[in-house]
Amino acid sequence: MDFPQYRKYKNIETYFKIISEKEFEELSSLGNKYVKNSIVAEQYPEILRIQDMLNCEGGTWEVIEKKEYNNKNKEVI
Repeated sequence: MDFPQYRKYKNIETYFKIISEKEFEELSSLGNKYVKNSIVAEQYPEILRIQDMLNCEGGTWEVIEKKEYNNKNKEVI
C-alpha cells in the first residue's frame, strides 16, 4: 500500500492522513476551525486502529482525496 492514505469518519468532521502503518495525523473540528494531532502508534490497540482505518473496517471510515484533507488542514488553528 502506498502512503499517505486519507480517511474521515462517516458523519463526523474528523479527518485523517495516514502516513505509515504506525503514524497518522488527525484533524478534529473545533467550532469553525480544526485542531491537528500527530499520533505515533506504539501500542497494539493503536496499530489496530490504523489497520481499521486503512481497511475501512466496521463502516466507520470513508476514503477521501488528498485535496479534501488539505482544504481542512488550511483551517487548523
